[in-house]
Amino acid sequence: PNEGVKAMIGVVLAGGESRRFGQDKALYQLPNQRVNNAQLAVDKLSPLCDRVLVSANEQNAPALTKQFADSTNVAVITDEPPFEQRGPLSGIYAATCQSDLPTDLLVLAVDYPYVSVEVLSVLANHAKCYARTPDADHYTLAHFTTTREVLRDFLLLDDYRLRDFITEVQQCDPISFANAELFVNYNTPEADSHAH
Repeated sequence: PNEGVKAMIGVVLAGGESRRFGQDKALYQLPNQRVNNAQLAVDKLSPLCDRVLVSANEQNAPALTKQFADSTNVAVITDEPPFEQRGPLSGIYAATCQSDLPTDLLVLAVDYPYVSVEVLSVLANHAKCYARTPDADHYTLAHFTTTREVLRDFLLLDDYRLRDFITEVQQCDPISFANAELFVNYNTPEADSHAH
């Protein structure tokens, strides 16, 4: 790898509580997919990133760790104190704790099983951005460079809204995608039967 080129790290947000979903979203396998949602996300980030970090919660970390044990460029991480279980920013903070340097992060939540590698590569090619569709902003589909210190300073303000961090601190721009179908966000298993 070129020394001058910053390595892009993929972050799979797999630590959600999945309360509405009723089962673990990361480990859930859609009826029409060969693998579970966490694997789908890793497989899409891997071609674009040097490493992929899977941000897990205490419940699914053992299963995910076992699942990715043989994947050389994939590591499963869990929330770092003092910012545990505060949503997506906890996972992103844990990712920044892997390095003392500014980290170039391409973030993808497991809720987006249909997002394409093409969409991710568009995000990867813009320094500071997140995905937007005609009816929604998708802050858990984003690309930015940050440091543990910057994120810690933000979290210490007691604001755990990913939107605020991405738009105000990171100054990310929305990138619009017309195909909202790719961004279907699965919060209920039944949603899978939606008509294509």
